[in-house]
Amino acid sequence: MNVLAIIPARGGSKGIPRKNIELLGGKPLVAHTISHAQNASEIDNLVVTSDDKEIRDVAASFGAPVVDRPDEFAHDKTLQEVDKLLIWTTKEFEKNTNVNYDIIVLLYPTAPLRDIESINKAVRLVKSGEYDSVLSVYHDTRYLWKKTGDNDDETVIPSNYDPCNRMPRQKEMWNQWAENKAIYVMRKDVLFEKTCRMGDKIGMVEMEKWRSVDIDTPVDLLMARSLYDTQIKNK
Repeated sequence: MNVLAIIPARGGSKGIPRKNIELLGGKPLVAHTISHAQNASEIDNLVVTSDDKEIRDVAASFGAPVVDRPDEFAHDKTLQEVDKLLIWTTKEFEKNTNVNYDIIVLLYPTAPLRDIESINKAVRLVKSGEYDSVLSVYHDTRYLWKKTGDNDDETVIPSNYDPCNRMPRQKEMWNQWAENKAIYVMRKDVLFEKTCRMGDKIGMVEMEKWRSVDIDTPVDLLMARSLYDTQIKNK
């Protein structure tokens, strides 16, 4: 089964301008994800798709094939936009390389602390046929609340526990995981048929919480840099 990793790296990020080429440990964010895909034994090829020439040039300098995405995918305002981009990129890359792929892997540059073995594990789960799609998660033990009512009579209620029957945190039977946006793996036929990266038989790969930083704000970037320096760079 041929496996293609797609790395989307838009140039117009809002929370952190030019986010995908911000430095982490001396390398642009996109370069870390390129390295993950290059070193994952279960991935056969990779491509970076970007609307931004500088990002494409940076990606190419780290050995990644690149494609220029159309203007329709140069923003983040459309329902299922990334999934539609995955379909377009797969078709374009297959046409350019004359190779057909069976499994698609989505790797965002904003998750630079992911580990390579989790990528391999996720691909193997889809290859096994037990799942048609897999995502990476971390075990989440937060007490969550949500707003209810209207603006004149707004209150909050718990959404995942009963505060009147609260166990010590360590003894709660937490059956919840948070999507960390580090790894998505899917069968190509499922992606194309549903226009969605998640199928009907979804599996998960659990990652450590510290590896699950998704960089969207300057604070996220500070956290990632600190974790990279202490947990990866100096090991």
